[in-house]
Amino acid sequence: MSDIKEDIKQRAERARKFFFDKSEELIFPKDPLRDAALHYPRGGGKGFRPAMVMLSCGAVGGNEDDAIPVAAAVEALHVSSLLHDDWMDNDETRRGQVAAWKQWDPTTAILAGDVLLGFSFKILDHLMNTSLEVKFEVANQLALKYVELCHGQALDIGFTTKDPLTITNEEVTRMQYLKTGVLFEFCCVAGSMIGLNTTRHEYIDTLREYARLSGTAFQIQDDILGLVGDQEKLGKPVGSDIREGKRTTIAIKAINSANEEQKQEIMKGFGNPNASEEDYRRTLEIFEELGAIEEARNSAMNMANEALQLLDKLPDTPQKKVLVNFARYMIDREM
Repeated sequence: MSDIKEDIKQRAERARKFFFDKSEELIFPKDPLRDAALHYPRGGGKGFRPAMVMLSCGAVGGNEDDAIPVAAAVEALHVSSLLHDDWMDNDETRRGQVAAWKQWDPTTAILAGDVLLGFSFKILDHLMNTSLEVKFEVANQLALKYVELCHGQALDIGFTTKDPLTITNEEVTRMQYLKTGVLFEFCCVAGSMIGLNTTRHEYIDTLREYARLSGTAFQIQDDILGLVGDQEKLGKPVGSDIREGKRTTIAIKAINSANEEQKQEIMKGFGNPNASEEDYRRTLEIFEELGAIEEARNSAMNMANEALQLLDKLPDTPQKKVLVNFARYMIDREM
């Protein structure tokens, strides 16, 4: 998978350079606002979303460079949500660094997220070689997807106060799509619109569905890694989903499959911030015993395979080959 990592990295770095250059012009004061806004991007990150924009543009025959402003904009929007989410979720680390709200304070982190939201739309001014119709629709879709992203976060938070026995897998999958899939969808749709210089085309529809599937598979894999991943590789706490009682597909599957004794053991650790490490470990063991983690893994694999089949409809381009590897990487990655 080293080639796909390099393909993603190169594109993400081009988008981040544009992001950093424009932040120098638009975000003031430097300390603390710009420093807080750039805290996570300076720490690196996977760069999946900006790479997706550029790859989708190239996959339909466009010039990837034309898509760089949108790639930078979606990274800004994504980081905006992370700055807010970490405070809401009380996560103290991100990408191996101290979370922004801990490094500065919650007010600065929230303002940094807000300024990045405005920044993401402002840098769309630099979108060139596209019609006004495409520019308008890209901006329209970016706004819509941010609203949907917030909807997903609200559902995620709201689920923590609901009895997990009343939540269905379909509801959780919908929440995961809103939290993660919608931005992947935007990336592929916007990139292909720029590459084709139109808002309607069968390739756009194909890449929209590809993104929906691969983006949701990405979130499921995130949930798996959050339970059984390597904390050092992930750069964030492993097991926090159990402590916080996150209603993931894994948790809902396990709780609904457990017998009464298992349910009692699960609930000693699930959503209990005062539970012992032994309680957390036992909850995870039961998740594994009930096959919930394996079922989630299979679900992600099925989505990735569906996404791969869709790519057969696209023309043969170097970028298409990268998108094939990208879908596979979504479920094979360890971070």
